[in-house]
Amino acid sequence: MANDDDRLNLVQRLAEKQARKDDRPLSERAADKLADASPPAPTPSAQNAVVPPATPAASPSVDTASKYSSAKTPKSTDSAKGGAAKNNYFDIDLPRLQLAGYITPNAQETRLGEEYRTIKRPLLLKAFGAEKSRIPNGNVVLVTSARPGEGKTFTALNLAMSIATERDLHVLLIDADVYKHELCSRLGVPNDHGLVDLLIDESIDVPDVMIRTNIANLTVLPAGTRHPSSPELLASQRMAAFMQDLGARYPDRIIIIDAPPILASSEPGVLALLVGQIIMVVESGKTDRNTLEQSLALISNCPNINFVLNKSANTFGSGQYSAYTYYDEYRNFS
Repeated sequence: MANDDDRLNLVQRLAEKQARKDDRPLSERAADKLADASPPAPTPSAQNAVVPPATPAASPSVDTASKYSSAKTPKSTDSAKGGAAKNNYFDIDLPRLQLAGYITPNAQETRLGEEYRTIKRPLLLKAFGAEKSRIPNGNVVLVTSARPGEGKTFTALNLAMSIATERDLHVLLIDADVYKHELCSRLGVPNDHGLVDLLIDESIDVPDVMIRTNIANLTVLPAGTRHPSSPELLASQRMAAFMQDLGARYPDRIIIIDAPPILASSEPGVLALLVGQIIMVVESGKTDRNTLEQSLALISNCPNINFVLNKSANTFGSGQYSAYTYYDEYRNFS
């Protein structure tokens, strides 16, 4: 039987080594990078890091750059702030979400809310910061995990709620988990038509499937109809053109995509080609080295990968999150 040291979470072990070089919490080091000097978040009780695979495995590939011009982009309009048709509106049950442990506009001043402020600032810096801080396609963020049950949908939804409180930003939250539709289920949003339908039917306009909500800066794009060729649809030229158009059309919008788990589906590997940033949710004490390396290999086409350690025993506040870190900080760890 492995001893206690062997059972230490990989993420926590690596962070301890990094912490010896700089004894400040990782969240504070991240905050120092911000151009807008936002207030420091509460200090996490445990830091974490990850080891990327030494030799990334081949990921599903789509030659998007050369095909955008030939792909037919789904039609869109600017008729509404969120891009949705005026009759596509849903009143989210915010008290129910709050009782379930989610951030809501009226429940930001919590420890969980502070943690998400720490998480979102580096993402927003890469998307909308000074020119030297911005990255290509930085306003398109994929949220995923290695396996089911690690908290990716919880993370995607809370991140969207937190960013939607920003005065000058709008959030488009996309349910790309086209088999489970978990995001729509948690929000209570109808899933009659959505992303899959948009990719199948060229007569459907983008605003026809977007849903405005009672959160002023939040629009939802449901997963839509289940389809046996969903992985191929997400890897299509039409999807690539759609994502490029969304990212460029609305400079004040951040797009958050709730994707399936990496090792349970081929979609995250394809979607990694279309986004500027990835958040990988890591479940403390459950996600081992081999699982991390396999997962990172499949999404390695995106160079900006961030990690959230979830369900840690050493958390503060809500008991959900303990730390946030960057792939690049540990790329050369050995």
